[in-house]
Amino acid sequence: MSSRTDSEAAAAADTPHERPRWRRAVANTGLQVLAAACAAAVFGVLAPDAGAELKPLADAFIALVRLTIPPIVFLVVVTGIVSVGGMKTAGRIALKAVVYFEIVTTIGTLLGMAVINLVRPGDGVAPPAGASGDLDAYVEGAKDESISEFLLGLVPHNAVGAFAEGDIIQVLVFAILFAVALLQLPKAKSAPVLRGCGILADVFFRVIALVIRLAPVGVFGAVSYTVGAYGPEALTALMKYVGLALATLLVFLTLVLGTVTRVAGVSLVRLIRGLRPELVIVLGTSSSEAVMPHLMARLEQFGCKRDIVGLVVPTGYSFNLDGVAVTVPMSAVFIAQVYGVDLGLTDQITLFLVFLFLSKGTAGVTGSAFVTLANLIAAVNFIPVAGLALILSVERFLSLMRAVTNVLGNAVAAVAVARWEPDGIDRERFAETIARHRTPRR
Repeated sequence: MSSRTDSEAAAAADTPHERPRWRRAVANTGLQVLAAACAAAVFGVLAPDAGAELKPLADAFIALVRLTIPPIVFLVVVTGIVSVGGMKTAGRIALKAVVYFEIVTTIGTLLGMAVINLVRPGDGVAPPAGASGDLDAYVEGAKDESISEFLLGLVPHNAVGAFAEGDIIQVLVFAILFAVALLQLPKAKSAPVLRGCGILADVFFRVIALVIRLAPVGVFGAVSYTVGAYGPEALTALMKYVGLALATLLVFLTLVLGTVTRVAGVSLVRLIRGLRPELVIVLGTSSSEAVMPHLMARLEQFGCKRDIVGLVVPTGYSFNLDGVAVTVPMSAVFIAQVYGVDLGLTDQITLFLVFLFLSKGTAGVTGSAFVTLANLIAAVNFIPVAGLALILSVERFLSLMRAVTNVLGNAVAAVAVARWEPDGIDRERFAETIARHRTPRR
């Protein structure tokens, strides 16, 4: 009781004049985006010609997003690789955790891509006549490229050129080389560089946070243009996609995480009940990182050892964001379907492999899924970047679903690794909290 009073007093001290609820709602970017999307949809239906002329608003917003992509990719990949390299001292636990993360997120990614290709909610939206020129800019570079040309294109001619031209694949290769070299330096020399990269990453994520404040303007232009030029079919496709993403995440939770918990001797339903306070916070903030300290403390209460929780959960926030793994590749393929870009098997494999690299390191940052999607589309270079604004119009709904899945995925990972480790869990406390109860036979 006293701790709650103290925290409330501290919060009151930080915000002496709390704004009314309606003002907080108006200031919420997610609600602003939702309102802008609804207003733009009505405007596009009532005045399609005028709506089709608002494309520059969306283009300007996307240009601001693309401005931050190369440095963000470089910084998060470097910090992610170097941080993982430091976990080698943890030995067996780290190996189990990383292998588990990669297997589960790979399954989630493949599940999402299989579902979006099977159902194809973006089909049936006929691109307007003026869109063909824009599409050529994305598709042309991937039409007649041989394997040797593709491999040579991975190597940047110089580091500055890769950033200046916005070639994300080349930036990624340079970041990997830089991180490996940094790992080979003595810690006394590498630590300041790593710390500097972390600080710069924070700066650029703050820049992207400032840009996201303009999202309502960009979404209004994008949705007005899409509805005015493409017709109301685009809105139907978006609603189908949101429903499909929700259904896919539910399948992932039931089949994949459900199987892991059964093998580990855990009741998934009881685990969800035990994490209700954290999940409520996630639903209120649309952010999985907002509950990371609470999640670690809760898992210790369930009986997981502190050293395992302290290793697995932070690593999971970089390697095991299951909601991101399922929905981000789905969003990329959905954009291609809406814009009429036919992704062949090679394109789909490239999308899958590039995502596995780019999804590491952006975790734990608000809006990381959208940043990862932007990085992914910019890297593969055969999906229209303009489609980002279309996804942003429903990002609020996707973010809620992803965040809940992310928290549950990391909780399951920590419990599973602790369960499979010798003395990794307090069995009595575990049995009283989330273990499967078996009624003894008489």
